[in-house]
Amino acid sequence: MRILLYFLLVGQTQSFTLSSSRSFHHDCHDSALSSSKSSDDENNSCSSSTRNKISRIGVLCSGGDCPSLNACLRAIYKSATQNEIEVIGLPRGFPGLLLDPPLQITCEKDTFASPMMLTKGGSKLGGSVGSDYKLIDSLSLDEKASRISAALQNLSIDGIIATGGDTSMNLISQMLQHADQDSPIPFIGIPKSIDNDIPATIYSLGFQSAVTTASQAIAAVRDTAESHRRVIVVECMGRDAGYLTLHTGIAGGADTILIPEFSFDNEKLLQHVSNVYKENQCAVIAVSEAATLPDSGKSAYYTTADGKSRLGGSAEVIARYISESLELDARHVVLGHVQRGGPPNAFDQVLASTLGAHAVKAICEGYDQKMVNWNGTGVELLSLEQVRNVPPKSIGPDYPELVAAVQMGIYCGEITKNDS
Repeated sequence: MRILLYFLLVGQTQSFTLSSSRSFHHDCHDSALSSSKSSDDENNSCSSSTRNKISRIGVLCSGGDCPSLNACLRAIYKSATQNEIEVIGLPRGFPGLLLDPPLQITCEKDTFASPMMLTKGGSKLGGSVGSDYKLIDSLSLDEKASRISAALQNLSIDGIIATGGDTSMNLISQMLQHADQDSPIPFIGIPKSIDNDIPATIYSLGFQSAVTTASQAIAAVRDTAESHRRVIVVECMGRDAGYLTLHTGIAGGADTILIPEFSFDNEKLLQHVSNVYKENQCAVIAVSEAATLPDSGKSAYYTTADGKSRLGGSAEVIARYISESLELDARHVVLGHVQRGGPPNAFDQVLASTLGAHAVKAICEGYDQKMVNWNGTGVELLSLEQVRNVPPKSIGPDYPELVAAVQMGIYCGEITKNDS
């Protein structure tokens, strides 16, 4: 039999006993995870009491890429093969599984167990792009479920582990449940997103690495801003959540940080930038791609070549507004996809390895419809119900990093309880 490793999210807190020297216990106790085990079971993720014997797993990276996906794939592969489980990779994410025949590769030790996977950005299995979803959009739920059921049967898949965000988790879970309602394929998700907006999580895979990359860019931008006495506005990704921009701005030394959760007062923004410029003869502003604009109070969008509307352009608008209002030389920089690429930092390497290994452990122990999550002190299993159809998490007025930024004199908009 086989398991499809599909990294995604999940929802309800449960006990999760690590097979290392430490055990972390959480709110809701589950007999399969909290029961006592023999020493052999503790050293082997897949115990003899596993609900279904697992002999093959498939792995899949859903949605966009981010740093540390390869590190996660490596941990899954090493943990699975340690327990004599074969690993099948499913390229291009969920859409690749719907093709006829479905895309697949056999994960080989020389590649997937290599230490080089720890530092390589992107994903060895590739990710899905907008055009890949045209097939999905054209199929009914029954048609998609039928194709998935056939693909999993042909591949002898016993379970799925996937990395992804809340949208991917919901889609995959729905498809797997509908594909075989009598005996659904077990599914364990691993949260990944540079936006860090997945509900019930503290940090998602890739977030800390994206912050490192973006903050280094802001620090580099300040060098040239100082040399040429300029105001430079740096646009960060993050969609409708300001985590990436806020953490990047703090780490990079930005003077102003504008995020989607809080609107800003035009006059206060101009006054703050003016004061900073008078003191330093330069200013650097970190702005989210979804930050509100000074003229409309709405986010900026642009249209792609295929006619789709995407967030982006806030830095250009705000730079022009500052330049015209203060008569200063203001430029803008859009970091874009550079934040998604490059090697992961050590934090993400460890996090990806930890969650990947425990995803294998969870699926071997009979869990389904769960997400492995790092809660700050340990690993927990969350039910997908905590992620499905739940609004993405966002920054509130009491978020510690936001409070710190304001205390340091960084203008972050009008922080009120009404905006949270």
